[in-house]
Amino acid sequence: MAHLSIVGMGYVGLPLALAFDAEGHDVVGFDTDEEKTARFRDGEDPTDEVGPAAVSRSEIRFTTEASEIGGSDYYVITVPTPIDEGGRPDLSYVEAAGETVGEALTDGSTVVLESTVYPGATREVLLPVLEAASGLAAGRDFFVGYSPERIVPGNAEKGLADIVKIVSGHDDAALERLCALYGDIVDAGLHRAPTMETAEAAKCLENTQRDVNIALMNEFAFGCQQLDLPIDAREVIDAAATKWNFHEYHPGSVGGHCIPVDPNYLIWQFEQHGFDSALMRAARTVNDGFAGQMVTTTIDALTERTRRLDREREVVNTDGGQVADGRNVDTVARPTGETPRLLVLGFAYKANTTDIRSPVLKDAIEQLQTVVDVVGVDPHVPNERVRRDFDVPVQEELSASGFDGVLLATPHDRFTSLDLDALSSEMNDPPVLVDVTGTYEDEAAAESGFIYRGL
Repeated sequence: MAHLSIVGMGYVGLPLALAFDAEGHDVVGFDTDEEKTARFRDGEDPTDEVGPAAVSRSEIRFTTEASEIGGSDYYVITVPTPIDEGGRPDLSYVEAAGETVGEALTDGSTVVLESTVYPGATREVLLPVLEAASGLAAGRDFFVGYSPERIVPGNAEKGLADIVKIVSGHDDAALERLCALYGDIVDAGLHRAPTMETAEAAKCLENTQRDVNIALMNEFAFGCQQLDLPIDAREVIDAAATKWNFHEYHPGSVGGHCIPVDPNYLIWQFEQHGFDSALMRAARTVNDGFAGQMVTTTIDALTERTRRLDREREVVNTDGGQVADGRNVDTVARPTGETPRLLVLGFAYKANTTDIRSPVLKDAIEQLQTVVDVVGVDPHVPNERVRRDFDVPVQEELSASGFDGVLLATPHDRFTSLDLDALSSEMNDPPVLVDVTGTYEDEAAAESGFIYRGL
């Protein structure tokens, strides 16, 4: 069995380490985060990807000491690859990992990068760092390859073993070594890419394709909202999907690390060679603009609520203190002029996950906070993380009492099975429901008394 060091213990590195450990390999899990590493040692799962039981029963040696990864047969680098504020690739984590691994390299070792990078980065960025830090030569003294991670967070049906693994090498010998390694843990099979650049581009293309398709659906949904016609974008998609060759995507917020980031790696690399990828850039603009659409839709619904209240108060003035259905005005809403209160349901970018890397939702909330009081609740994300990242008060348990509106931002199971009648009865009347997830039907929401807006 091989001795492996996984460098970077995040949502990619941990499942890899566990998979290799389960096959009997000697595995070291290296990360520079001392708090996270200590939690791993205590049998916890700070990534919330596999659960504490899987960590506890493994024999992985978790460490922050670079000296403990020396002499490994394989080094698998799974570190973050973000973009800067200008959308440019930030490979500083890859370079730092390359220096750490390079100092530990010995003759015959193999290094494989799994982090998403632009085409050419493994050869142009990582490889020189490894050679400089080790004093060794790739292809002669050690082997280098690229194999993109393809894990889908929150998808229990498609785990690491169930997804075809793309593998590539600096040369044929490196490719064969990586095929032997990954063949131990991947049941779905391996795809041998002809070059590392092909494998790098493939990973970027996977998520760029999703970004473009989601952008199309978002733009279509935004356009439908402008039409003075009885048309709902999601119902149109359902109808179109009855044709066998229609590829079904739905409007929504794009979050997480991959889809909002990976297209920028292609856009940037193409621009460096004089090509303007207009379609990819437009898709990014449309999907980033979903925040504005969320805000506009929410404000529109709350404005409609104000108009209804104004009409009911006119009835009060003419009918001696009673609104049209006989209720006293004091039971209808808080005094006019007060800032509306909005309860946001969900901060994770994906249902039933803990990942709150959702720049679109964060942007929307920041805009909404200028005109409404925002409170949140998420059963999957620790409250302190929501407070830290979104700067909003957070409920321990969902309670809509005293709120004027609800914004359903994440379709967690807890939120997709709500009793709309009960929810409506808790809220200030008339209640608002803004559903950007497509969970609820407008007719059902209206029957429960909501002013409903969907996307």
